[in-house]
Amino acid sequence: MKVRFLYRSILFLFFVLFTISGFAQKVIKKYVQNSVVQIVNIDPDSTNFADLEPIGKAIGDAKMVMLGEQDHGDAPTFLAKTRLVKYLHEKKGFTVLAFESDFLGLNYGWDKVPKNGPAIDTFLKRNIFPIWTACDACNALFYKYIPGTWSTADPLLITGFDNQQYLNYSFHHLQADLDSVFKSHNLAISKQPEYTSAILPMIDSIKKWCYHIPTDTIAVHTCLGYLGTLKDQLALKMDSNNFWMVVVNNEIALVQSIKITASTSRITTNERDIRMGKNLAWLNDYKFKDRKIIVWAADAHVVKSLKNMKEPFFYKTATMGDTFVSGLSDPGKVYTIGFTSYRGTAGRLGFKQFKVYPPRNNGFETWIDKKYSYAFVDFDAYNKTAAGDDEYFFTKAQGHFNYEGKWNRLFNGLFFIRDMYPCEPNKALFSHAAVDSLKVNPSLKTITNTLNNETVRP
Repeated sequence: MKVRFLYRSILFLFFVLFTISGFAQKVIKKYVQNSVVQIVNIDPDSTNFADLEPIGKAIGDAKMVMLGEQDHGDAPTFLAKTRLVKYLHEKKGFTVLAFESDFLGLNYGWDKVPKNGPAIDTFLKRNIFPIWTACDACNALFYKYIPGTWSTADPLLITGFDNQQYLNYSFHHLQADLDSVFKSHNLAISKQPEYTSAILPMIDSIKKWCYHIPTDTIAVHTCLGYLGTLKDQLALKMDSNNFWMVVVNNEIALVQSIKITASTSRITTNERDIRMGKNLAWLNDYKFKDRKIIVWAADAHVVKSLKNMKEPFFYKTATMGDTFVSGLSDPGKVYTIGFTSYRGTAGRLGFKQFKVYPPRNNGFETWIDKKYSYAFVDFDAYNKTAAGDDEYFFTKAQGHFNYEGKWNRLFNGLFFIRDMYPCEPNKALFSHAAVDSLKVNPSLKTITNTLNNETVRP
């Protein structure tokens, strides 16, 4: 009798849990299935934007649109994002494109570049991470569309918000640029005997630490000390929102990340995401105060508060999107689009390709009409009518993995791609030596090192 009772109790509990689980996605599932709109194509050369109008309507009068991606090698996503960039630029008045790449290079460096086709091509190739600029799916954006806008009355301005300041311009100019700023403001530290022999070379070492995490943590701590002193002395000479204060803060956050990795062998993203959020706020509030901005980054960075995830291990992870949005007086001025996919293969340039996980049963990806290769769902309309009645559901927006969360609160909308496939390298962009090095060692580090060491400087 006891065994039978236990058996019936387990069956009852299973039934209750199954019922709750099924009910939990009932409302949001119905909303998605009733509200999803088909996107006809992701061809960057498509000039008919009619199918994108529902996205434009959802964005409304937002000043910023963030475009994510599941991973940094998703070719169809890059094609779709390129088409969206063109639509937002030509139809919605967005004139700034901000990349998850080098803040110093894509601001101070970019502003000095002659705005003609070849110069723009070269600069973009070397100062935006090659996971994009070396990907064949991004050719239309970097080597056709952006340079082409500079022959019109409405050019697309380029900027970056990543505190990882070690791409080509920063690799070759950061030390000299900072030295000039420190001396022009007559900082006391710039007069110390070890300034030229130790302090500047230590700052210059940061770019090398980004490629090879140092085993000498004493040097990292020493560098943080130097940067802290420089920051304090610079703060006496300029406003906290001065561009060069932002650059120094970026270096401090970068070295703090390196210190954690060197000390614990654990890669941390919190310092970087928080800093990227602050950099984006600076761009939004100061440099491009009166312009509408498109953000190009990963889903994991643009996503809002991870307190909306079901698993508590997410709760201590900061994101750029949450850092930025939480500082706004009107969060409604930002519209965030995440990307997800149903099946296929993924993998970044220089990394091993892999089959993406299938969607979970009753997950978001299974709710999309099977006839749709591409689709979009706006969550804002749902959020306005279902406030306080959110439901957890699965989707694969974070790195192609299935996670359960209140995704309608994490993104304003989701862009669906049925078949995923990875980038192929555009080897025509590189010298023969670079192509040969890719064949021997097809890594992102090899590509970046090649771009940093090419003889023609920006």
